[in-house]
Amino acid sequence: MITIFNRESLWIGRDMKRFNEMRDVLEREKIPYTYRTRSSGNRWMGHGTARGSFGSVGSSIDLMYEYEIFVLRKDLERARYLVNTY
Repeated sequence: MITIFNRESLWIGRDMKRFNEMRDVLEREKIPYTYRTRSSGNRWMGHGTARGSFGSVGSSIDLMYEYEIFVLRKDLERARYLVNTY
């Protein structure tokens, strides 16, 4: 089981395609992982979010989400090697 006490961040980025490729590699190699997704459109401005107040015109949808993949500390080096070779 992966917890905040035994995990390390493998990757942080905004590229959904790369995020899914890395997850596929980890699943194929049976390396346990977990991930977190953050939305940059949810910033509080008092009456709502910035996106809700001003819209998303001109903002790239790719930049609205940030992805982070975590693996067990003991699997970190192997996972780094595998995701960089595929």
